[in-house]
Amino acid sequence: MKKAIVTGANGYIGSALIKELQKNNIEVIAVIRNRDSKLDTLPEYTRVVYCELRSIFELNELVPDRDIDVFYHLAWQGTSGSDRANYALQLSNAQFTCDSAMAAKKLNCGKFICTGTITEKIAENVLNIDVKAENTIYGIAKHTTHCLLEILCKKLELPFVWARLSNIYGGHNLTGNIVSYTLQELQKGNKPSFSKAEQPYDLMYVKDAARALYLVGKEDKSRGCYFVGSAAPRILKEYLQAIKEVYGPNAQLGLGERPEDGLKYELDWFDTTDLVRDTGFKAEKTFEKNIRETIEEMKRDAQSV
Repeated sequence: MKKAIVTGANGYIGSALIKELQKNNIEVIAVIRNRDSKLDTLPEYTRVVYCELRSIFELNELVPDRDIDVFYHLAWQGTSGSDRANYALQLSNAQFTCDSAMAAKKLNCGKFICTGTITEKIAENVLNIDVKAENTIYGIAKHTTHCLLEILCKKLELPFVWARLSNIYGGHNLTGNIVSYTLQELQKGNKPSFSKAEQPYDLMYVKDAARALYLVGKEDKSRGCYFVGSAAPRILKEYLQAIKEVYGPNAQLGLGERPEDGLKYELDWFDTTDLVRDTGFKAEKTFEKNIRETIEEMKRDAQSV
């Protein structure tokens, strides 16, 4: 791989991916929504193209390159908060993703890689479970998009990889996911509250996720779908207790203070066997070391405000 294009390039994972690609001497074309979008997360001298998702077919004119090896599609609106339950927004994401695959074909890209979510596994069986939590609409839209792309990319004869992510954490993450929420509450001196947290989980450091995505793009033998994880899943409360121990003696956790949401995760959903075998990926540090680094970054951010 010598050249890649990345949508959602100024997002949390997108900017980390671009840094990883550039570190490996990959030329990157960063697709940004518009000129009002923030670019401070992007490395200096990144080549930027402005294009709204609804106008993604314009990339054919905006980008003259026809030697792009990989098209990474990370752009997806409504990945956190109440927007995860916004069905209109999530359905539009599905359309824009398929449009992006079409745009990748027009650009003669060698491979199309799109990121999914572990909650797709809930969506696969949503008709057979009693719980109908609104925020599963996000997972349903991702699962639907995955299905659509399998058919569309086969028709286009466009090599396609679906990279299914779990919870991504690291410094500067303000998405409100489990690690972000926990650390922000502890930083405020509050006690974050949780259910019993007895589900299996896989929390992945953002730099590891970026490196895994780079390796999936680099390898020619990529399979159609990978779970991109740390290869060391734990029960969620074990992760939370590890955060408490790293944070310090004043940290408190409200385990069992929230009701269970009724959604069940299975340990085998977090299997990285295929990823490790095909790409050689291995997480560089332990969860505890990454959390310590994340906490330090959050403290530096707070001091700079």
